Amino acid sequence: MTYGWAILIVIIVAAALFALGVFNPATYTSSAATGFAGLGTPREWAYSGTAFTIVLNNQVGQAITVSNVTAAQGCYDDTSTPISAGSTATFTLNCTSKAIGDSYSEAITVTYRVSGGTLDKAATGTLTGTAV
Repeated sequence: MTYGWAILIVIIVAAALFALGVFNPATYTSSAATGFAGLGTPREWAYSGTAFTIVLNNQVGQAITVSNVTAAQGCYDDTSTPISAGSTATFTLNCTSKAIGDSYSEAITVTYRVSGGTLDKAATGTLTGTAV
């Protein structure tokens, strides 16, 4: 009989925690950016439906031309876009659909060339957040 009451209490506590969202990983996901050495951390980003929009910040110190932005899951934006020093540009990647509230962590690679340069450079990083 005692074991029955103990099991009942454990079930009630687990149900209450589940109802409060304790077991939902999206509860603990905040927006964060890591990496992007040289280029600078993106100013903003949002995942909405199939569109992953990123506002890149040019902190290289001189004008650059971004040749492509890709995510690890295969989505990309290959529009050649010049960004002057200290300015921003918006890129929209067409990705797989995310439902509102889904958490994500996307590995992003930005390929760019410094004005007057002949070699491409790459900045990689990870963007995490919750789809809106």
